[in-house]
Amino acid sequence: MSAEVVVVGAIGAPFGVRGWVHVYSFTEPPQNLLGYEPWQIATSTTWRVVCAIARPHGHGFIAHVDAAPDREAASALRGRRIGVAAGLLPPPHAGEHYWRDLIGRRVVSTATDSAPEQSLGIVARVFATPAHDVLVVADGTRERLIPFVRQVVLAVGECDDRVAVAWDPDWE
Repeated sequence: MSAEVVVVGAIGAPFGVRGWVHVYSFTEPPQNLLGYEPWQIATSTTWRVVCAIARPHGHGFIAHVDAAPDREAASALRGRRIGVAAGLLPPPHAGEHYWRDLIGRRVVSTATDSAPEQSLGIVARVFATPAHDVLVVADGTRERLIPFVRQVVLAVGECDDRVAVAWDPDWE
């Protein structure tokens, strides 16, 4: 497919002998994964649209993908990413951002009085912790972990590619 694909989950271990697999959701809340279709499964070079039947199971989810008619085929899918067309995702609420929209943005510090704005690098990736999300900001020589919380992130540019933070450039 030519549309941008967003990763929303991953395939885990086989479940039973008829081609079902455990599925891990990367959506918030996790059950949102079940509302997106069609799913696309990552191959080594591209995405492949698949028909999938998914349902809750225990504390997670299981799915049957048409590409896996039996346990052996299901086992071969283990670790593959599940994606959906970006257009299927709802727009974020005011003040919220999809992680994918933060990747590649310039991060600037407004924490010091000596310089009105100092570049810290670009957002290389984002990850979640139990307390809050964290921006990984890389400048070519090091990475900084910056909490994605209101006290630190002052603004995410709507018309530019900046993220303004209250973060001293000397802090690791």
